[in-house]
Amino acid sequence: MDSWEKMLSVKEVAARFGISCDSIRRMIRRKEMKSWRMPQPSGRRKRVYTVHRIPESEAWRIFKAFFGK
Repeated sequence: MDSWEKMLSVKEVAARFGISCDSIRRMIRRKEMKSWRMPQPSGRRKRVYTVHRIPESEAWRIFKAFFGK
């Protein structure tokens, strides 16, 4: 992974490859796809949500592995 590589959200990866966001999150949870966890505050609330960012090279690696070339 390059230090200047583009990081994609779960929604962006799902839209690029035509699969659901839940499928991407499931792959992350099963450790099939690497991602960075980033906390994101939710405005005035005290709860902090977890946001996943996926390196573009990792998204392409998974796409090739699961869906062929």
